[in-house]
Amino acid sequence: MPHRVAVIGAGIAGLACARALRQAGFYVDLFEKEKGVGGRIGTTRLGLAPFDHGAQYVTARSPQFRAYLDELMSSGYAKSWEPTIAVGGEEGGNQILSWHVGMPGMSALVRPLAESVQLNLGKAVHTITRDEGMWRIWFEDQTYQGAYSAVAIAVPAAQARLLLGPLQDMAASLSHVRMSPCWALCVRLDEAILPKFDVYSDMSQVVRWVGRNNSKPGRNGRGEHVVVHASQTWSRETEDADPDLVAEELWAEVCHILNLPPNRPTQLEAFLWKNGLVDQPYGETFIFSSDDRVGLAGDWCAGRLAEHAFTSGTQLGRAIAGAIT
Repeated sequence: MPHRVAVIGAGIAGLACARALRQAGFYVDLFEKEKGVGGRIGTTRLGLAPFDHGAQYVTARSPQFRAYLDELMSSGYAKSWEPTIAVGGEEGGNQILSWHVGMPGMSALVRPLAESVQLNLGKAVHTITRDEGMWRIWFEDQTYQGAYSAVAIAVPAAQARLLLGPLQDMAASLSHVRMSPCWALCVRLDEAILPKFDVYSDMSQVVRWVGRNNSKPGRNGRGEHVVVHASQTWSRETEDADPDLVAEELWAEVCHILNLPPNRPTQLEAFLWKNGLVDQPYGETFIFSSDDRVGLAGDWCAGRLAEHAFTSGTQLGRAIAGAIT
């Protein structure tokens, strides 16, 4: 009988891990506390308008991730994006690496990874425990599921430390990993008001990114759809602030630095990514104890990009498969 493996976290790392395990012939149960998959590769809506409020695009450096993007492009889940860019108020020129976006939203980039995986959405995991060599997954409602031959944890490092239960040495090894919050603001306007560029980055100490979301392929819609990301420092200082106040202040800052005409957005909503950016990674592609059959994956293992998360999850899945078979 094939072994069964639990994967906790349905961001790109967890989904990539689950796919690697499925390709190796394992049964996979994937648990995610949110109602959807993708994590920071996220798309939300204001009314009928989609907004990529998490990662704005992805790039590929490794042949493995390049091949995955080619797969997405050929199936219609991704397209190239070539925006006009201003950096610090000056024209930014061409991108060094091609930018790719999901179709019709960024969350489409993870759809193929979820195929053939048993998804359990809205299941908040509390901890893991071991009983007679097999792992149980305990949820916040004090129920559990198991037994599993191995467990892969693909959530931000701070959350992973809380889930590790009896594996305190592994949990302690994550203490030097640092992640920062990031406020994301979605703005819908009836009229196009941004100046000539599609993307503005590093504009002030408050604003790190301003992007015309409907300049991306497949994002039609009247007016202007804008996504704003606050700087790490400002996000950290305002982490506990009311989202409505954050939205007003961020938009006022954008209007000031871009010298926009007086306007009132049709809709304005701020979202906090509590672990939005990696400040200090772990330093390895993934973490795995072959004795315990528990592993960790995420962008935070080796970097801060979607590609790091994909590689981390894929390699952890292969390591688990190799240790069990």
